[in-house]
Amino acid sequence: MTTVGVLGGGQLGAMLASSLQDLGADVHVFDPDPNAPALRRAARAVTAPWSDSARLQDLFDACDVVTYEFENVETEGLARVSGLAKLAPSLDVLRTTQDRAFEKEFFRSHGLPHVAFAAGRDADDLRAAARSFGLPAILKTARGGYDGKGQWKLASEAELEALLASPARAALESGGWVLEEPIEIALEASAIVARERNGDEVVFPLFENVHRDHVLDVTLVPARLPEDLEAEAKSIALAAARALGVTGLLTTELFVGRSTRHRPAEVRVFTNELAPRPHNSGHVTRKACTYSQFDALARVLLGIPLVPPRLVSAGAFCMANLLGEVWQAQGTEGRLDLSAWEGSPDLLEVVLYGKSGVATKRKMGHLVARGAGADEAIAAARGFRRALSRRGPQGSL
Repeated sequence: MTTVGVLGGGQLGAMLASSLQDLGADVHVFDPDPNAPALRRAARAVTAPWSDSARLQDLFDACDVVTYEFENVETEGLARVSGLAKLAPSLDVLRTTQDRAFEKEFFRSHGLPHVAFAAGRDADDLRAAARSFGLPAILKTARGGYDGKGQWKLASEAELEALLASPARAALESGGWVLEEPIEIALEASAIVARERNGDEVVFPLFENVHRDHVLDVTLVPARLPEDLEAEAKSIALAAARALGVTGLLTTELFVGRSTRHRPAEVRVFTNELAPRPHNSGHVTRKACTYSQFDALARVLLGIPLVPPRLVSAGAFCMANLLGEVWQAQGTEGRLDLSAWEGSPDLLEVVLYGKSGVATKRKMGHLVARGAGADEAIAAARGFRRALSRRGPQGSL
């Protein structure tokens, strides 16, 4: 029996553990949080800080292969572990993708299309950089931000000064920053590539993503893109995975839109960010595709060959996130009332992650619905989510 270690115990690790177990693997999960959902799916659960190299070493010694379910794993303790050849994707991939400045330089050096940017490590240098780069711009922390955290729109030097006088300065100083050109976004997309150790690779159908308040709201597949732009997006994702030398999964987040600095500008595809792991948008593959993103990673880790994933039927599929607001609307911290499912024939699955503690914008679960077309699939997904919220005292979302 192959033993697989998973660094990180969130919902991605939990769903990956199920796919690994379906293929006969033992799963060991490492997470500092003793209440992390994936720990309940593990044959062995390890709760320790990321800096605990001894416990990390124990995990590597006990496992045949190790992966990670999010890219904010601290690398200092990990770098002291022997047997890092077991890690897939590699430590170099992790270091590149967990730092936006490194990631942007990677895009530039490998000819991957990207927005104009400037990067630095010192908050005091940000003033001069903003003047030379030009405002408006998007400012991001180089490390740690997600779901809109660590990101600000800057329209003027006065807004920058106010930010530097706020607690946000500490985050900018601790990990550095990136300034990005704002673009006119027509559509957001993501492409997931699965890549074996021998270089064999497959790419999932392209996903169309819609965000609300910087958090992914729904994902639609197939994406509503012309064939030429879809082919370009997949080509970019494959090129990124090859250039990084990924073994495992690589999700490439993409913008389709126009530059605001070069007029007239044609609609083109821009590389936004990389995630070397299962991705929120890829949850739709659990029902939409012949096998899921989690199954794909499990096959790579266990040395089982990949075949091209396909959509299971015509029509469209939509994944919708279930955030803490749904639980708050129902007035519960625990079990969610799912009785609305009875009137939702197009709903294919609901997955509740079993997280402890409900909070606004916290991802607590997801659902997948199907429709004859894109509009019908999105309506089915959002309609069921609204029905859930009406089950409680707080009204609808």
